[in-house]
Amino acid sequence: MTRQRRLVDAPWRHAPSQGTMGWNGDFGGSRISWAGFRERIGAWQRRLDKLAPPGQRWLLYHSDPVAFAAALIALWERGDSAVLPADDRPETLDTLSRLATARLGEVTGGLLADVDQAPRWGDLRPDRVAVSLFTSGSTGDPKQLDKSFAQLDAELAAHLALWPLDGRLVISQVSHQHIYGLLFAILRPLCEGAPMATRACRYPETLSAWLQRLDNVSEDDIQAPRSAVLISAPPPLERLPAELDWHPARERLARIHSSGAPLSAAASAHARTVLGIGVSEIYGSSETGGIAWRDQQFNDHWAPLPGIEIRNDAEGRLWLRSPFLADPSAWECQADRIAPVADGFRLLGRSDRIAKVGGKRLSLTGMDRSLETCHGVLQARTLPLATRDNRLGAIVQLAAECIPHDHATRRELIQALRARLLSAFEPTVIPRYWRFVETWPTNAQGKLSAEIVALLFADLQDRRLPRWLGVENNGAQACRVALEVPERLAYCQGHFPGQPVVPGVVTLQWAASLARRHLGLDGSFHRLERVKFPQLLLPGDRVWLSLTWRPDAEGGRLVIDLSGQRGCHASGRMHYVATEIGDAS
Repeated sequence: MTRQRRLVDAPWRHAPSQGTMGWNGDFGGSRISWAGFRERIGAWQRRLDKLAPPGQRWLLYHSDPVAFAAALIALWERGDSAVLPADDRPETLDTLSRLATARLGEVTGGLLADVDQAPRWGDLRPDRVAVSLFTSGSTGDPKQLDKSFAQLDAELAAHLALWPLDGRLVISQVSHQHIYGLLFAILRPLCEGAPMATRACRYPETLSAWLQRLDNVSEDDIQAPRSAVLISAPPPLERLPAELDWHPARERLARIHSSGAPLSAAASAHARTVLGIGVSEIYGSSETGGIAWRDQQFNDHWAPLPGIEIRNDAEGRLWLRSPFLADPSAWECQADRIAPVADGFRLLGRSDRIAKVGGKRLSLTGMDRSLETCHGVLQARTLPLATRDNRLGAIVQLAAECIPHDHATRRELIQALRARLLSAFEPTVIPRYWRFVETWPTNAQGKLSAEIVALLFADLQDRRLPRWLGVENNGAQACRVALEVPERLAYCQGHFPGQPVVPGVVTLQWAASLARRHLGLDGSFHRLERVKFPQLLLPGDRVWLSLTWRPDAEGGRLVIDLSGQRGCHASGRMHYVATEIGDAS
């Protein structure tokens, strides 16, 4: 039976010293004990004491789950609170810095050099603000959300009632900077005394390796976990490669959770086939916390979480009363529409997707559904673009065989889609800007976020950019970016009369910029090597840009391949030399 204490009871203080808090999966059974974890809390407090007195708000971002957990608890026990940015991009941190006393981030070394000072314990009152998070909608500025210890404890109790960890290893594929990852990957194992994986498991190859290591744990190692719970999201579950060795998953994987967006029935079935276990999806939001759950091998509708009350109104809107809200007694109206069923509800889409386009009121949901009836369209999302006087942009996911690869086929497709919409909508509201994707573009939480939308339409603001249509990561140092050459690309003007062509040097510039964004490439450009441009790149061409970063002692090489339906357009290597990097904390 799982032991659980509330956050306000500070379970990390009472966990058995030699018990396993963190497990790194290496052969030989190396791990982090609860005693070692408490030393890390003390080390963080020592560092904090040198920076500011207690009672502060800290901007906390750390990619390491154990370091994040230790820093978070060090803040709480000092009487501080944490502001959690969604990422560590400079613009994100600069925007949120006004909300906090100082930043607390990645540590380059030396934190545990002196750990002879035991941690100090404080008073975790239920009404204290524990963390401040931010929404990640597709438009508008993020909204600050304060979560008290009482709210977090109420949700953790509901999770325990449905899915006790029972000492299983918690492996996470999602960011703990968001409410779902924070609750499931950090706070649940802390409260239930279960070990957490010491590194995030972003890629399927890493997940397969972790499960194989679990399968090879010696029976004599009484401190090592025997099974695992996977905290995931739609993107990694949709893209699980069946060719990897997943046999240990059927023995060692006890449960899979997913949140951020609903899984399609096909994706749910795919994950169940590959990993041998159903997916427990959680529906909710940053504002509300969890609302309901489902496993599509049993039901396609949603069942409320324990303690959640649901009803709908005459317009079908969802009304919610929840112990996870600041006022547990109040009914709050949500933007989603629902259809009640005997033991839950079905989601029907959002009720607030009403926009004014060209002076006309328009249901964006209705337009999305019209597009989704067209041949080859798997999913569609229309949205007003503020930078284009709120004229509509359309993001359309197509079956692979329907993807346009040149200007002529793209134009024919747009004409066909416009003709379909004109049967139901006025010409003034038809989308003007189209982005055709093969895989639905989302962030790590499975959301079509404001940042993703900005990337998709960035070329409208800067005519030097290609159309960015999504990225596939192949480990930490390789990716493939889908691109399209805009017909009005600035670099094609005068190059050449009668047949515009993208200059080869422009493709190298794109590669360098995209490698910095998607691979974190750093350093100074040094030289080119074996660069070739076998095929002309023309306006309207759709291509894949493959980028592989190969670090070495001097810096590293960026290997480039830009290919499309007509073959390779560019290839070669760009050499970089390392630059000095200061303390990022």
